[in-house]
Amino acid sequence: MNIETKQVNSITIMKLGETNRLYALNANIAKEKMNEFLSQPKSRLIVDFEEISFIDSSGFGALLSALKTSKEHKSFIKLCNINKDVMELIELMQLDSIFDILQDQTACINSFSSVE
Repeated sequence: MNIETKQVNSITIMKLGETNRLYALNANIAKEKMNEFLSQPKSRLIVDFEEISFIDSSGFGALLSALKTSKEHKSFIKLCNINKDVMELIELMQLDSIFDILQDQTACINSFSSVE
């Protein structure tokens, strides 16, 4: 899995790419990278799902691990650019009530100003 990161102000934006899947073969890589950022207290991470059209239980496990890490270290994670099929799964599993999900990177960046 190719994971691109960039900094905007003090926010890290992580874009999952190379494959359109977040699944058993690459979820651990994504989990490690997300947890690396989120283990730094008060860090702010946006995970961009623009390239992702499929996610399995391993992918959801990686996201839940990242959420747990963010809570333990008082950091923040937001998700954006989630396609319709993946969003349907997130809603079915009722994960939309525990994750902060916004339309795009700009909305995520702007929403962090209310966190500060």
